[in-house]
This record gives sequence, structure tokens and C-alpha cells, in this order.
Amino acid sequence: MAILGVIAGLIGAVSFALWRLNSAADAVRNVAGAAEDAHGLWRRLMWRRRLAKDRLELIKDSREAAAGMLVAVAQSDGALTEREQAALMAEFRKTFEMSEPQAQELLAQARWTVGEVRDLDRCLFKLGLVLDVEQKRDALTLMARTAVVEGAASPALRASLDKYARNLKP
Repeated sequence: MAILGVIAGLIGAVSFALWRLNSAADAVRNVAGAAEDAHGLWRRLMWRRRLAKDRLELIKDSREAAAGMLVAVAQSDGALTEREQAALMAEFRKTFEMSEPQAQELLAQARWTVGEVRDLDRCLFKLGLVLDVEQKRDALTLMARTAVVEGAASPALRASLDKYARNLKP
């Protein structure tokens, strides 16, 4: 009978030890999960901070800025047509000396950048800040060509381009 008591005591002691080890493992998992959540929180905050910025202010490359300006001009009268997209792709390949996939990627990024822009003057001003004077003149020439791909440019578009051209003069 004493042996049964010892065996029961050992089983109880082993069960208690396993229960405590399981509790300790749960505590370690919870701490590790909290650390991962904190790291994820930091990444989420940084991503939200970046998304909260104006998309136009995220552009630092002159080619991306010029592409955004061209897309903004092309879609100022509505959605981009296939003809306008083809003209933009040809312009990107020729002017920026890009391959077809690179031009498609640049067009996609430019469309994303100016997708929510409703004020063409503000868009041209913000993206023009990235360009130097010579690049701004070249961009104005490209925008004038882009404006007439689908026919005559609207009076509002012509006014925006004229305003941009006036800002180039000292």
C-alpha cells in the first residue's frame, strides 16, 4: 500500500512539474508574441505615416516626376485612353531610354502617384520641384505633346500649361 502512495505521489509531482513547465512555456510564448506585436506596431505606424504623406511628396526621382506630370496632363480630361497610354509608353521609351517593361512600370507608378490628384496646377507645381530648370523646360515640351494626343487640349489644360510656362520664366 505504501508503494501505491509513493507512485501516486510521484505521478502527482510529475504532473505538477509538467503543469508548471507548461505555464512557463505559455508565459514565454506570450512575451514573444507581445514583442512581435510591438515590432509589428512600429512597422504599421511607419507605414501609416508614409501613407499619410502626400503621394506627390514621395517622388524624388526626376524621371518619376516627369512621368507623373505627363500622366496628370493626359488624364486631366478623364481616364487614360489606350491611345494616350501608347503615346506615353513611346515617350518614356524614347526620352528616358527605357525598355518596354521599365516603361510599363514607370507608367503604373505614375498613375498611382497622380491617381487621386484633382488639382492639375498643384500637381505640376509639386512634381516640378524635383526637376531642375532645363528638365522643367523639357517636361513642358513633353506635356504640350501629351496634351494633344487625343485632339485639341481643353481650355483648362491650356491654362494650366500656360501657368506652368509662366512660372519657368525668371
